[in-house]
Order: sequence, then structure tokens, then C-alpha cells
Amino acid sequence: MVVASTTTTTTVPAATDVAGPDPFTSPAIARFLATRTNVVSAAVCDLSTGTLSQYHPGLRQFTASMVKLDILLELLVGAEQRHEQVPAATLRLARSMITTSDNDAATALFNALGGPTALDAFNARLGLTSTTSQWNWGATLTTPADQIALLRLVVLPNTVLSTSTRDLAMSLLEGVVPAQRFGIGSGPPAGSAVGLKDGWFPEVATGWQINSAGFVLLGNTWYLAAIQTGHNPSKQYGLDTVNTLGRLLWRYERFGKYRLH
Repeated sequence: MVVASTTTTTTVPAATDVAGPDPFTSPAIARFLATRTNVVSAAVCDLSTGTLSQYHPGLRQFTASMVKLDILLELLVGAEQRHEQVPAATLRLARSMITTSDNDAATALFNALGGPTALDAFNARLGLTSTTSQWNWGATLTTPADQIALLRLVVLPNTVLSTSTRDLAMSLLEGVVPAQRFGIGSGPPAGSAVGLKDGWFPEVATGWQINSAGFVLLGNTWYLAAIQTGHNPSKQYGLDTVNTLGRLLWRYERFGKYRLH
């Protein structure tokens, strides 16, 4: 059974609020989602129109390593607010945390920043209403819409991050090693810029959690997307889900929103 998706429109800088077609009700994507036995939630935003489309809006799932982007932004914003430069050793940890998903680096930074209490306070300031952190940072709960909000901070000018800090975050997301570029990294056309942070871990009670969140810059248009999948019977089943959905989403955006069948 396909659960109805919803399309909402958000206000973003340099974008026009226009209600747009919903990719999750397009025939190819709806057919694929109907075949999945896992739990899927997703969101995609076309920043040229400001249209945010969601599948299973409000459904919270574990972040796994997607939370490392949140930790990175907490680190960078804190340094900016204190008018300090991030030490070179800390930057090396941040680079390792994002580009190779180094868990030890993430734990060191997360603990140094103040753990879940500090991250929750940071997210509250950003207006992320559906993200709740844990000391076991991979068990942080979030929604695809909240991950889109984080990505907007990275790609759009804003009062939270300076241009140089956004450039640093984008370069780290674009520098993720090839073996970890699945999901949102599946299917964007040649010549596009792609930055992403994926997440995966075997959850004892609910099976594999496989997630992907990132941006695609195609020409002058930014696309943001986040996919979360839980209760996967295997890692490969989750990878197949996020990879196929990622390819279908970018095919939908590239070849015409009403022509995908």
C-alpha cells in the first residue's frame, strides 16, 4: 500500500514560493515505494521554486552517521560565534568525520562540544523541531525535513554561517570517499556537483538503518534531498532502496516533472 505523500512549500532565500508537482506520487516512484517492505521516509526540495515534497512527513528515524553533518555545523557555528578559528587538529577530526565517516573522530568532537544537551540546544536555535540527540549519537532521531533544513544552511547564504564556513562544509560533503557515496549520490547527471553524508548501522531491535542526505547543484539549480530507511532485513536491502530512490528522484528532476512514467 502506498501512503499518500504531502507537498508543502517553504520560503527560502532567492526562491519563489510555488506549489509544485510531487515526485513521490509520480508513477515510477510510487510503484517502487509500493514494493518496499522496510520503513521509508524522504524529502526533496527544489530551491529554484522553494517546493518541499515529503514522503511520510513527520516520521522520525535514527540518523546513524547522518548526524555528523549536524555535529560539524555545531562546531563551525560555535567557532564563528566566539570569533575563533577552529584549531588545525580539530579540523582534521572534522574532515575525517565527514569524508570517511570516522566514528572515533565524531565521538571526540561530539563529546568536546557538550554531547546531546549541547546539540539539542543548537538544533533548537536552528528551528529543528523533530531532531533529538542521544549520547549514542547514531541513535539521534530526526526527519528528512530537518535534514533538508540543515542542508539549506550549507548551500544558501544565511545569518548563521559565513560564506567561508559554508564553503568549507560544502567541500567536505563533496569530498566524501567514493565507497560512501550512495543514495543521494546515485544518479545525478555528469557535470553536477554532489555533496552528501550517508549513514548506516545494524540496529538490534529494528534491523539495518540506511540513510542518505545531500545536495546536487545542476546548472544554477540546487536540489536537496534526504532519505531514511529503517527495519531493513539486510544492509543491501537498504542500499538498494536508497540507491534506486535516489536515481528516480534525480531522473524526475532532470527530465521533466510531468513526463516521468
